[in-house]
Amino acid sequence: MDLVSAANDVQNGDHGITRSTQGKRFISSDEHDAIGGMEWDRPFSFVQLADTQLGMYETFNTKNRSGWDQERILFDRAIEEINRLQPAFAIVCGDLINEYPGEQNNRQKRAAQTRDFKATCREVDPKIPLVCVCGNHDVGNRPTPSTIREYTNDFGDDHYSFWCRGVKCIVVNSQFWKDDTDALELRRVHDEWLEQELTDAVVKRAKHVISFGHIPLFIHAADEPDGYFNIDTSTRNSLVKLFAANGCKHYFCGHYHRNAGAIANVPDACETGFEVIVTAACGTNLTTSPDGNPLEIDGIDKDEIGSGVSGLRVVRVQETEISHTFYTFDELAQLQISGPA
Repeated sequence: MDLVSAANDVQNGDHGITRSTQGKRFISSDEHDAIGGMEWDRPFSFVQLADTQLGMYETFNTKNRSGWDQERILFDRAIEEINRLQPAFAIVCGDLINEYPGEQNNRQKRAAQTRDFKATCREVDPKIPLVCVCGNHDVGNRPTPSTIREYTNDFGDDHYSFWCRGVKCIVVNSQFWKDDTDALELRRVHDEWLEQELTDAVVKRAKHVISFGHIPLFIHAADEPDGYFNIDTSTRNSLVKLFAANGCKHYFCGHYHRNAGAIANVPDACETGFEVIVTAACGTNLTTSPDGNPLEIDGIDKDEIGSGVSGLRVVRVQETEISHTFYTFDELAQLQISGPA
């Protein structure tokens, strides 16, 4: 699809938003169901970002301690595009900021990154709900009740669901699936909640069920080996079956700082398969080393950032299908939209 056609798809009228969520920035427990109605009315689009991660560039460039100015400029650019495209909603799929939670880390720097992230979010058109997903930098590589509480205090719930124009959207805390050593009870509650959300009888009314997380269940193939950037095989297989068996065919995520994705064949549950969509970063991206394992840290070659590589994904939701395209900010500049949606 060409860029102009994509722009016309995104510009699709009002947002299907109930009055109670207008002007809200982060979804909290009493607002989950309010983005849009449970009845399908017409196609819509939403915008997915991943890894805004204010502060990451500085960690890869220790001689250039410029803070997170470059990432914030790109996040500002993303918000400008969201306001221009007027999607039904926008979602940031984890690693909102770079500094880890916890007393052992730089509390002052984390607070400053959080403050700047929220300041940019306040520039979103009040008619467009912006929701967030927690990533490993947001809740810690090994989350604890304390780090989850810190995240929820700063950004909102770490898992929740909402409806948008007849589509059920489920936001998960994927870090529990990566390392639940210090959060066994929270993991249990989360996983029970997820199963209940997926098997609830009302979900059968949904035209689509879409899931969002931070860590990819898989990156290049459903049967790939375990690695730093994906979920272990046993957990992965169970989740793919759970999602697919209950009508969820798409899982949007980030974490990899590169575009990737694949479709799992689940013949007993879903004829079209279960698709994992791995979205490159709004901020700092990574390239893959030809000599390393692409699923591991040693598979990183170098970092890159800028309007020619950083960007966002536009997702188009139609009655019988979902399609999506990643655009760099340079490509987005070519989208022509006239007048408000």
